[in-house]
Amino acid sequence: MVPNPSPNSTGAILFDLDGTLVDSAPTMTRGLNEMARRRGAPPVEIASVRRWVSLGGEAMLRGAFGMQTDPIGDLDQFRDILRRQRADPTDLYPGVHAMLTALRKRGYRTAICTNKREEIAVAYVAGLGIAAYFDVIVGGAPGRELKPDPLLAHMALKQLGAQADEAILVGDSEIDADTAIAAGLRFVLVTFGYPHGNIDAIPADARLNSFDALPFLVSSMSAHRCTRQAEGTRG
Repeated sequence: MVPNPSPNSTGAILFDLDGTLVDSAPTMTRGLNEMARRRGAPPVEIASVRRWVSLGGEAMLRGAFGMQTDPIGDLDQFRDILRRQRADPTDLYPGVHAMLTALRKRGYRTAICTNKREEIAVAYVAGLGIAAYFDVIVGGAPGRELKPDPLLAHMALKQLGAQADEAILVGDSEIDADTAIAAGLRFVLVTFGYPHGNIDAIPADARLNSFDALPFLVSSMSAHRCTRQAEGTRG
């Protein structure tokens, strides 16, 4: 059983979903190729989808089918396909379960902050078998600005009862880095996700090659924050 966060929680960790916790490109590729079969279009390659994921659904559809897409109708069709697909827990990146368990045992409040439609994200996370690790799942919805706008991050923080200065965003792309800056969050960049440019050019407070190191890393970052706050109080 995953322990509940305590009122004196150490801090809050917001996670991006696609390309951060899970390699969702296989699921996305299956969905796009189902649409391609319906249209008589050529199939897309998973390597291409990995370049498109962080850019959002419209960008994936343009990449797969060119500019002659119906932004509303095609997105609705794609989302309907994704809703009917079964999540595959083997798509989780190595170490996710152990990392999330360690964070919860240490008292961190945890959230998912994704541009994926919220109702799809909630079902997907449940299918992956990791829903119990999260206090909050915030995603896209009609009328909501998506990342890199800070709205979703602010919503997650509010629902967690956390302040930006005690929170860390973990993500895999330029969009996540820009979100962290806009929301005033520290940022940890995973190096195995879906950046759409040069990963070395993405600004981050820390870089993570394996989830094994994340519990120690966020503890160190939290301790450093507390030390700076104490020094500021004494000053």
